[in-house]
Amino acid sequence: MSFARAGDDLLVLDQVNARVARYDAKGNLRGTFDATETTQDIAVAKDGTVALLDRLVDKTVRLVDKDGRAIGTLPLPEDRVGDPGLVTGVFVDGKDVYVEKEHGALARIGSVDGSPAEPALLTGRPSKDGALLLMATLSPPEAVVTLNAFDRKLGSLRFARAIQFPRPARQVTLLDTDMRGTIYLGVLGGSPQMVQIACLDPGDGHAIGRVAVPTSDTPEESFRDFSVGDDGTIVLALRTEDGVEYRSARCP
Repeated sequence: MSFARAGDDLLVLDQVNARVARYDAKGNLRGTFDATETTQDIAVAKDGTVALLDRLVDKTVRLVDKDGRAIGTLPLPEDRVGDPGLVTGVFVDGKDVYVEKEHGALARIGSVDGSPAEPALLTGRPSKDGALLLMATLSPPEAVVTLNAFDRKLGSLRFARAIQFPRPARQVTLLDTDMRGTIYLGVLGGSPQMVQIACLDPGDGHAIGRVAVPTSDTPEESFRDFSVGDDGTIVLALRTEDGVEYRSARCP
């Protein structure tokens, strides 16, 4: 259903078997811990804390340590997040835990230690280096994505850039960064259909590279199919009739 990088490890949210599986860089299974059957997204904090989003049944973000031991649980209050069923992801920014509201603003719901926090909103997804907040909007007819990057230190817009992708464009599938600040923006589209990823300079948003990667052609639902590591390695999940395969790619 989702996955996240944890250093060199990959944490895979295996919803079918109600577990999180940890794999090392060579693909060896290092261990598992329990998750609910309705958990849909996962995020990992810098200290190794794992955040697990169940937006439909428990309507919480459950926090566990790297071995799956319970730390705490954060509710999804409607006065902060709106309808929990419309939450589109969980994110950790430093020690703060946020959930994304309908691919828009991020609402703070607490801390990685399980304690509550005062309400706060982010106007986009935080970059890994903490410098930017990113928001992307696709115009399908033109196959153009408008990317807004807000400078968190200055509290102002750093740049807004329109990025062209191959037609037909269907949806934004990746918006992430590496630790250097490089922005990775992926769109499902083109013919034949692939995910086209543009790698963008964090200063002004100009493209410094592009790569096209395959996309799953099975009907199974997933919550997150892409992640970017601190070093810029792109990891993608490809679902087949035999299971899920995880591949890596890099921008040229």
